[in-house]
Amino acid sequence: METALSAHSDGITTPEREVAVLKSKLETTDQVNDRLQLAVEDLVSRSKRQNLCVIGIPEGMEGDDARLFMTTLFKKIVGDPQLDTLELDRAHRSLAPKPPQGSRPLIVRFHKYAQKERVLLWARKSRDVSYQGHPIRIFEDFSATLAKKRAAFNKVKSQLYKEGIRFGLLYPARLCVTINGQTRIFDSAEEAERFYQVHSSK
Repeated sequence: METALSAHSDGITTPEREVAVLKSKLETTDQVNDRLQLAVEDLVSRSKRQNLCVIGIPEGMEGDDARLFMTTLFKKIVGDPQLDTLELDRAHRSLAPKPPQGSRPLIVRFHKYAQKERVLLWARKSRDVSYQGHPIRIFEDFSATLAKKRAAFNKVKSQLYKEGIRFGLLYPARLCVTINGQTRIFDSAEEAERFYQVHSSK
């Protein structure tokens, strides 16, 4: 009986050791996978940093040359002499299926980052932007993952705005808040929300 029990004990110990080794390898693999996902997300986001997303242009209005159409549109509505030499690398509709109603966004890639920033700055300062009677909106072109991270701050941004507290959203997704002459930066919406709750209770 002692011999049999010893054999059974050894039989149990060996799988336990193997499971421990496999668990350690799995944890290492998960860590590597997380780092790779972050690296890929960073590369995708950086590849879009010279892009803008234009919403509201009716389907087909751009004709056969979307790049020329968007070049003309930006020069006309922005009216910035710095854009007289505007050069776009490409412009196209988003790859989503064509909707039965409405229109897909136009994705525009600028050749010069500085010109893209001038258009974006103008769009942020302007209200009721339209082109040939069509209201349009201009945003930065973020990946779906990054857009979700930035959108997570929308609630606390609205709360800070109502309180008259200065804030800004830094790239890629960090909230910068200035209050009483001091600036704090939050990496998560939850952290920013806790800060707001403490401040608003005073």
